[in-house]
Amino acid sequence: MTVTIISPPELKLLLRATPPITVIDARGTEDHLKGHVPFSIPMNWECWSARPPAGASLDLSEPGYWGELAAPGALDYERRFTAAGISNDIPVVVYADGRVSKGREGRIAWMLLYLGVRHVCILNGGWSAWVNSGGEIEEGENRVRPGEFKIRTQPARRVTFHQLRHHYLRGTMPCSVDTRLLTEFQGLSYDYQPRPGHLPGASPLTFESLFEENGQFVSKSRFFTLTPPDVLLAENLFTYCEVGVRASTYAMLYEAYTGRVLPVYDGSIMEWGLYKELPVLAGN
Repeated sequence: MTVTIISPPELKLLLRATPPITVIDARGTEDHLKGHVPFSIPMNWECWSARPPAGASLDLSEPGYWGELAAPGALDYERRFTAAGISNDIPVVVYADGRVSKGREGRIAWMLLYLGVRHVCILNGGWSAWVNSGGEIEEGENRVRPGEFKIRTQPARRVTFHQLRHHYLRGTMPCSVDTRLLTEFQGLSYDYQPRPGHLPGASPLTFESLFEENGQFVSKSRFFTLTPPDVLLAENLFTYCEVGVRASTYAMLYEAYTGRVLPVYDGSIMEWGLYKELPVLAGN
């Protein structure tokens, strides 16, 4: 199971490959219909989320406010992925629009790898890079050839609330990377969150810092400069954000540049903050 970062010229070659690849547009249906990479299909990360637990505020039931991935048996992944043309053994290319999309492509890529797709590629620079490279633009909907997908979960790619709670209560909380804005990390914004602040043992590394001015990912050398040494050396490490979207993109880039799988806490601060017996820290 691997993730690769590819350029628009590389995607143009893959679109002509045999057998054909699968291309997923993670920007959302409306943007997709206005124009997309040829043969791509729309997929929204919000459609694959679990319901928040009883007692959570009504805000968290709105699409995009709860990030925990639904259990494999809850959403009929196999049927829906197959209908979308996804197969375990055929490479999938995912794109959104880089920094503008706040991690949508990373979240879909992470989900596919976690559930059993063997090889996922992320388009560097996303839709804007494709357009600027002179890539062909297609409009409307595509007819999809069914895939062959079976759930083969990869537990190493995910860390759950119950696992983290167990670690915290035992005094073995792993290191983590918080990919939100620094103000979010410090607890200075967004009153819809159950409790503002960050998890114990977290280091801040903003999602926005993963991109160059042109919207492409930072280079491998720059990535290593951004990441604190103790994070790179940590044996037990995970990443989180608000709902596990920005964090998923960091995890994908981390894996592409280091060769190591970085678990994502998809419930993130929204889930952790619901449980008042667990600490949420403010400040640096």
